[in-house]
Amino acid sequence: MTTADAVPPSYRALFAYPRYLAFWLGQVTSVVGSSVSLIALPALVLPARGATAFGLVIAAQALAGVLLLLFGGVIADRYSRSVVMAISDAVCVVGVAGFLAFAESGPLALLMGAACLVGVGGAIYQPAHRAAMPQVVPEALLQKANALESATKRLGAAGGALLGGVLIATVGARGAFVVDLATYAVSLVTLLWLRLPALRTGDVPPGVRAVLTEARDGIREVRRRPWALVIMIQGTLQVFFLFAPNYALVPIVSQQRWGPEAYGWLSASASIGMMLGSAVAGRIRTKRPGLWAMNALVPCAILPLCLALPVSLPLWCLVEMLAWGGIGVFFVLWFTALQTEFPAEVHGRVFSLESIGNFALQPIAIAVAPLLASTIGMGAFVAIAVFVMVASTYGVFLVRGVTELRSPRPVV
Repeated sequence: MTTADAVPPSYRALFAYPRYLAFWLGQVTSVVGSSVSLIALPALVLPARGATAFGLVIAAQALAGVLLLLFGGVIADRYSRSVVMAISDAVCVVGVAGFLAFAESGPLALLMGAACLVGVGGAIYQPAHRAAMPQVVPEALLQKANALESATKRLGAAGGALLGGVLIATVGARGAFVVDLATYAVSLVTLLWLRLPALRTGDVPPGVRAVLTEARDGIREVRRRPWALVIMIQGTLQVFFLFAPNYALVPIVSQQRWGPEAYGWLSASASIGMMLGSAVAGRIRTKRPGLWAMNALVPCAILPLCLALPVSLPLWCLVEMLAWGGIGVFFVLWFTALQTEFPAEVHGRVFSLESIGNFALQPIAIAVAPLLASTIGMGAFVAIAVFVMVASTYGVFLVRGVTELRSPRPVV
């Protein structure tokens, strides 16, 4: 019997587990706070320092996060994952305090250092968070838990962005950052109460060499499961050729056609689609989750067409909703497969590698997408994106195990 076959009919079963309730509450507050900060940072930095400085700050945060992701996975597998997340929250608190201290005045290097701390905190938090889920709920509820978390994350991001705008209009950007700090306090309390035990019982060898050895062990675990490796490669291709360029070009094209408010409608449609898709994914019961996951990605191939064709805004919103609904289905089934098919003691490293595959090339793609589209033409740019999306979505089925999202034989 598969994990999906054993899923209970109601999401309420999750809240029978106090650990999950605390975990979920911490996630909600963390996402809301991060979204408030996302809105508040440009409001604080841009008027005082200008666009160039703001770009450097964002780049520093992103670069620090990408560089430390694999290290974050090693740490998550070495120690208590709730403690690791609590420490990452503390690092982010210092970074946010740095925003308050240096966003408007002081050396730019200190502001970029604060951004690096926030990026490092995120790099440590994310692998530990995904890896902790199997310690919080039983395996039969993992798919439901991942579905609820994904939907909650999207709802929290939308709510946090709205709250950030309200706070900036009422108490200012500095006040918005104070609220962000308060959400970290809530998250810290839930994580300290959670007290998940470390899966590693032996001595932890110190030193950089030991960390690098454990990182290689995580890479080896992924390579021993070709179905997982090929899907990670698929994610890298799709982010570079479609999702990152789409992220860069949608605001530009939508503003040219309908004005700045159009991007808000498109973003809201994507959020609604992600929430609905995640909720649907929690109810899927199949022995071929990989087939469902890949078919769910197909509407994403329509996204770049909206950049080149004169579609109406309502139609584009519908495409965003369908595409991100499919992404919601994909991620729930994909994350559940990783949590159930890999040994628990390497989950941190596996999820850090998954994140690296998705985000390592994203900044480059965002930077070059507008230039490339203007150089070769939007039509050619879109044709390449659609081809890569469709070919990579179904090309992965050439590898055994993708259809079932598990190895065809036990990994030894």
